[in-house]
Amino acid sequence: MAVEDLRASSTPFSLSFSGSGFLALYQVGVVQSLLELAPELLKSACKVYGSSAGSLIAAAVVCGVGLDDLKEFFFALATEVRKTILGPLSPKCSLLANLKTVLQRMLPEDSYLLASGRLHISLTRVVDGQNVMASEFSSKEELIQALLCSCFLPIYCGFIPPSYRGVRYVDGGFTGLQPVSSLEEPVITVSPFTGELDICPRDCPAIFFCFQIFNGSIQISIENLCRISYALFPPSTMVLNDIFSQGYQDTALFLYRNNAFGFNYFDGNFRFGSTCGKNDSGKSNGTHPGLYKRVPQCLTPYFLPGLWKKEQVNGLQDPLAKVLLQPYRLPALFRKGVKKVWGLLEGVRSLVQRLHKLLQTLVPGLPKTAVDRSCLEDTATKA
Repeated sequence: MAVEDLRASSTPFSLSFSGSGFLALYQVGVVQSLLELAPELLKSACKVYGSSAGSLIAAAVVCGVGLDDLKEFFFALATEVRKTILGPLSPKCSLLANLKTVLQRMLPEDSYLLASGRLHISLTRVVDGQNVMASEFSSKEELIQALLCSCFLPIYCGFIPPSYRGVRYVDGGFTGLQPVSSLEEPVITVSPFTGELDICPRDCPAIFFCFQIFNGSIQISIENLCRISYALFPPSTMVLNDIFSQGYQDTALFLYRNNAFGFNYFDGNFRFGSTCGKNDSGKSNGTHPGLYKRVPQCLTPYFLPGLWKKEQVNGLQDPLAKVLLQPYRLPALFRKGVKKVWGLLEGVRSLVQRLHKLLQTLVPGLPKTAVDRSCLEDTATKA
């Protein structure tokens, strides 16, 4: 296909922010980098997906929330959590209450109008463990409830899950760590964990084994294990600052590698920081027209060969997710058990009635009902 045809095409693309916990600061750095280096890319994304803490970043992108306020919130929350020995598991720490207060303050009043149709929040339904994408919101409060449901990690955030439109949901990362609704649409995936993703940290190139967990791609490495611990139990402010900077630089590296539609975002003298791009030191061929602060309105898989095609599986597939959600599914299992027992009793009752009719046919003098039998007994007593 000719370059002119590709430029004239109108293939839509989307952004997907994975579950990240306190590593959401990495994704804040990603968005900051896109705003400064390729602002039209954020504007051109037809859909923005988010799961767990990634849904907060997706909502910030769609609703135009200031990144400085969001960054300050995560730093303040991490500082508060680190004050107690148990961290976020301490009874004094109320993550969801703090999050709700901040969302009510930061989100604009018309946020639900901006989010409807463009923001897609990954949720896990408690009753059957199925993945649900919330994309239509009738009020700001409903949008906040959807975000709280997507961020609710059982035991970690509490024991009673919040509800959205009268149905209880838990962390969307259980069934969609890297949410995508269609397998055909090109998606730029963002994650603070190394894996087969577009924008993510780059670890040792000798480790190629990635596995699917919670419908997301994660590479097996010591660095990723450390990141998982940081996602649940926040590190120091200095480490969080490094994580934010790494997100910024990894995004710059992504733009430099893909060089969409022949535009170069950096000149030949640009050098990445020491924490980014250790294994992607590819040299550019030809001249560089300089730093462009614009990108095409649409990107195609031809120019972004790394776009991740997710094998979408609905429902709980991971044993850990099944174990964590089992207590919340007990009421539903109890109702199913009662229905099965009731159906069994109904079957026994129907069988007894058929047997009784058969005996009436074989024995002509047999009473039809229990009332008839009692009447016969009274008649015999009087006689």
